[in-house]
Order: sequence, then structure tokens, then C-alpha cells
Amino acid sequence: MTRKLFTLFVLAIICIFSAKSSSNWKTVRVGGGGFVTSMKAHPKVKNLYFITTDVGTPYRWNSVTQAWEGMLYNLPASDWNRGAAGDIAFDPSDMTGNILFVTLSGEDSIPGTVLKSIDRGNTWVDCHLPIEVWPNAHKGNKRLAVDPQNGQVVYVTTCSSTKLSSKNGTFKSTKAGVTGSWKKVNDLYGDFIEFDTREGLISGVTKNIYMGCKDGIYLSTDGGNNFFKMQGSPVKPCRSALHSNGTLYVTALSGVYKWDGHIWTKITPPTSGKYSAIAVNPKNSLQLVCCSNSFSPYKFNAYRSNNGGTSWTYLQNDSSTVVDLSEVPWYATTIGQNLTEYCWDPFDQNMVWSTDFFFANQTKNIWATPCPIWKPRAVGDEEIVPTGNLLCPPSGKNLLISNIADAGGWDHKSLTSSPTVGMQKFFHWIPDPGKSGGWGNMTGSAVQESNPDFIARVGRISWDGSGYAGYSADGGDTYTQFNIPTGVAGGRIAISATSETLIWVPQSGAPQRSTDRGLSWKPIISLPLGIIGGNNVFSSGPVFPLVADKVNENKFYVYKNSGEMYVSSDGGISFTALGKGLPVSRIASNLTVETTPGKEGDIWVGMIASGLFHSINSGATFTKITAVQRAEFIAVGKASPNKPNTPAVYVMGTVNNIYKSLFRSNDNGETWENLGSPKIGKTPLCMAADRQVYGRIFIGTGGNGYLYCEGL
Repeated sequence: MTRKLFTLFVLAIICIFSAKSSSNWKTVRVGGGGFVTSMKAHPKVKNLYFITTDVGTPYRWNSVTQAWEGMLYNLPASDWNRGAAGDIAFDPSDMTGNILFVTLSGEDSIPGTVLKSIDRGNTWVDCHLPIEVWPNAHKGNKRLAVDPQNGQVVYVTTCSSTKLSSKNGTFKSTKAGVTGSWKKVNDLYGDFIEFDTREGLISGVTKNIYMGCKDGIYLSTDGGNNFFKMQGSPVKPCRSALHSNGTLYVTALSGVYKWDGHIWTKITPPTSGKYSAIAVNPKNSLQLVCCSNSFSPYKFNAYRSNNGGTSWTYLQNDSSTVVDLSEVPWYATTIGQNLTEYCWDPFDQNMVWSTDFFFANQTKNIWATPCPIWKPRAVGDEEIVPTGNLLCPPSGKNLLISNIADAGGWDHKSLTSSPTVGMQKFFHWIPDPGKSGGWGNMTGSAVQESNPDFIARVGRISWDGSGYAGYSADGGDTYTQFNIPTGVAGGRIAISATSETLIWVPQSGAPQRSTDRGLSWKPIISLPLGIIGGNNVFSSGPVFPLVADKVNENKFYVYKNSGEMYVSSDGGISFTALGKGLPVSRIASNLTVETTPGKEGDIWVGMIASGLFHSINSGATFTKITAVQRAEFIAVGKASPNKPNTPAVYVMGTVNNIYKSLFRSNDNGETWENLGSPKIGKTPLCMAADRQVYGRIFIGTGGNGYLYCEGL
């Protein structure tokens, strides 16, 4: 073994055995912000609820703390890309509420699977059933179900897709999900499975089983061995609600339907629409609620009935709906966009929950007149997705500045309290016709180093629509929108260290410069196009190539994936390609450029495939930090008390051949301390190091919110 290899071996051993505990990760408190796709209440355990989200962890309700608790934050790094739960199910006969199953999403050609827990979701075991799970298709429902009369029998049916067609169909385990016990029942795929227990058992399992499929409702009367399509049943069903007396209610694209054990009856409320959410009172089969579904804000119709759908009472759900937003003060409008599910409390006939594009909402009196008071119960629910950088100001009003999909982002003045103001209040957007998604997606933010209460933000309406952007001069208390050049949208922005010069490198359009707070802009012709790749806010990847020098107000740096560092020394008027020593990087492949506080011309560049590079001469040349093999994310934070003149450098990636861990150097990359693999449960999309507190790091995830750890 050569001396160099021996040295690397020793460093790796030191990192392995000196890794700090990184289990104390906490979520930055926002509350809601992501699509809650389904909700279930345990029939045997009071106040035990579960929700799933479209791209993140499932949650269980803690009735003591009145908060949601994420159940997949402890997934190993190898499963971060698969960390979204499509469906959740419990054993209805389990008096403890501890036996749970979830379907876990796949990744590209890697199929999903089923996980099982016997401790209420604290730990999980893989059941090794290769199936397609697609939570982001907004398909959370009752595809996963346990026989209420035989807890050994578990069913899962998959949604339709062309991605993994061989992994579609209906599967069953007769050994409580144990690996190797799953068998394919048929090629049906459905939206829900319901067990009708009235006619008892056949061969030890529930005799009658319903399955909602695209072409109608299927019924098995032989314990799931054979299914036949029910004549007259609705096609394209969405949700179901089965009462213990056998009455089955179903919503579909064409309305609301009722099966009384003999015939199907259409009981659609007076207002037409795509009905989705429905629930029946477990104590009274004639009392139910239902609602149409719409992505257009608040264009939906909610109804309740106390006579089995013979007549309906309209529940006011519009801009004047009474809503208690005390847990989500940042939310500026009424609830209910894309309302998808109702859940009736089995122990309280007045309490009903609903889920929508941002929250799980609770009313304690569904029968209130003229309409219920709804309250988003959002503490602990942190299913948001970053679409831009994460920023820790050196001082000022804010501890953190975030950029996310749909709701825009926040200026966080607390890590433990919800923001009081969201970007909705300041940035008024209307989705572009024909464009994907909705709302406003923030993609970049920056602060002035000498005055961090001067903030600039950029983004785009919809996922691929027109640009929207603006600035705040008071730490986010108010914002003023920019005059945006035609065709400019998304991307990243930087602010001069001591002036208000703005440099905007957009995803769409040419790079721009402004010196009058965005009132006017001039194209920067010396910067190339295509620095931010992709055609929408998700396709650009975690690419952060633009930064201002933190000392010299005239210097800006922009990395181009062809291997050049473009440097400006005249306040962004012109840029020159430098960067000797930097490799080529793939478009949309993780890349971060950071500058060092208090050191002019000191630049760090992290690349997921090539490692970490350092320049001390304003980007003229770069030196590779050999111990770092992969720098998925980098951040520069407050210096150690022992070395106050050398800011701490953090790397999320591979250092000394240790994979997927968090590392820190207090000596400009000469040595590295292994801080352990963060407990985040989902793929990281951005990272920031605290500028005011040594040893505090923030990571933004693709569905589990923003997390932070202190004392590292």
C-alpha cells in the first residue's frame, strides 16, 4: 500500500468512528404546504389518524401534542429517492393501532414496495413486493387494505401506468405481508378496496370484497378468488365509503352513487362537478358528506346529507368560508383547493376531516349552520418541495429564506413557529393558460451582505410559465414586484455585497442586470444563455451557479456547465470566462457555487460527480480538494470558536470514500469531520449553513420539508 493510499485509508477509518450522531434532526416549522392525498381514522383507537402526502412521508396524529409526526424520516440514504408513501393501511381488528402497512414509491425503473410496521410507524420492514407506486399521480386512496376479519390477509392494487406495467395488478398476502407470501390475484388495478363483513367469512377470510376499477366496480363473493364487474356500477370511480350495514357510497367522474345491496342509484348533489371526497358516519349510514374536486382555486361544491343522499344541504366553500388559520397564519386564502378526501371520526359523530392541496382540515361540528368552521391542523405536517436555493442571512430579521413550489416560500423569523406571512400576500399570480401546475414557484433568492434585510426573489408562474419577481427593503415585511423583461422567468438571483445591484440568471431568457430595484433591466450579453437548464422549475435540478462576492461589491461569479467560471469585476456590466481547473458538469446535475464571508475572491464550487474545488484568486484558478469525491451540496457557515477567521465548510456527499454523509471542514478542506448521515428521509434538494450559529445546518428535501440540526 502506498503512503497516499494508507493516508486515505486512515482518514476514512477516523471519519467512520468519529461520526457524530445526527439523529436530532427537526423540521423547520411552516405547517402544511403540500398535497394531503388521503386520511384514515383507526376504528379501535380513539384520536389515531393517519395521512399520506403526494411526495413525502406519511404522518400519524399525536393527540397529546396535537401535531402530526412523520413516520419515514429514518429511511436510509439508499431509499431517499423512494421515500414517498402512496397509501397507508392498518389492521382494523388490531386494538393497539400498532400494525401498519404503507406502499413506498419507486424510482425510475426501480419498483415500489410495501413496508410493514408493528410499532405504529416508528420502524419499518420491507415486505419485498415489487409493484408500481405513484403517489404524485395524486392517487392516495384505499389501494392498500387489511381484511377486518382476518389480519393475516393484506391486499394491494396498483394504479394504471405504462412505466412499470409488469408491476401492475392486484396482489394478496395471507401471512400479514411477510416477504415471499405475496401472490398476484389478477390483472385488475383499482382506486379502492372495501370489505363488506355482513355475510361473514368463507375459508377464514371476508366473503364479499369490492374493488373500484376504471371500468366499474368489481365484486368478489368468494373471498377474493374471483371478481366480476357489477352491472350498472359507475365507471372511473374516485373514492368510496362503506358503512357496516353494507351501504356503499362511491364518487366518480359522472357523479355520486349508492349501492344498497341490490341496485345502484345515482344520488349526485344539485351542482354538477367531478366528485371525489366522500365519507359516511360510521354510526349512521344515512349521514354523509361529499365534495367535487377542482384544481382551479376553490371552484368546488361541498354537501352534506342526513337521508342517504335523497336530499343535500350545500356547505359554503368559497372565499367567505369560515376558517381558523391559527396554525397556518402564512396562508392568505380559504381552504379547499383540490379537496380530495373526507374522513369521519368513528368516535365523534360531529367531527369530520378533509384533505386538500395544502392541509388536513378538521371541523368539530359538521352539522353547524349555515356551514362548519374548518381548521387546518398543520403542526408537524411539512410536505413542501424546494424549487430554489436555501439561504441563511448573516444578520437581520430572518433566520432562513426559502423558495418552494406552489406556495412560493417564506422569510423565516423563527424555526419553531409558522411564518406569519407567505408570498401569496405580495406576489399576485394567475396561472398562464396552457402551462403546467399552478400558483407561484420561487426559484431563487438573495440578500445584500451588508444589509440582509434587502432581499430579492425570482420565480415563475406555474411550472413553466411567465416570470414573477420582486424585492423587499424591510426584511420581508413588504415586497414590491419587479418590472420583468419579456420572456424572462425563473432562475437564480444575486445582490452585490454592499450595493443594490441585481444580477438575474433566468431559466428562460437572457441574463439581466438592474441597479434600480428591478424598475429597469439590461441584458448581460457577455454571459451565455442556458446557464440554468431545463424547461420548468423541476427540470432545472439543484443547480446554483450564481453568487456575489461577500466583500467586493463589484464582483459576481457565474459557473457555466462547460467548465468556465464567468467573473465580473465591474458590478455585473461585463463577465469574463476564467475558471482554470474546473471540470465540465452535466446540465441539471447538482452544482453549488459559494463565496466565503470576509474573504474577497474566495470561492467554493461543489459538484455531485466531480467533488469540491476552491479558488482564492476570484475564480482565475481552482484547486481540487482531493478528499471530496462527491459534493452533492456545499455550504459555508459561521466559523468555529477555535478558528474564528476560517468559516466552516460543509459538504453533503462522499468524503474519504464515505457515502451519503454530512461533513465539515474548519481548515479550508485540509481535514474533514464526519457529522453522520442526516435523518431526512427524502432526497436533499438544497442546503445552507447558519451564518450566526456554529454547527447548525439546514437541508431542504423533496417532500419532507426543511430540516435542521444543531450542535454539530
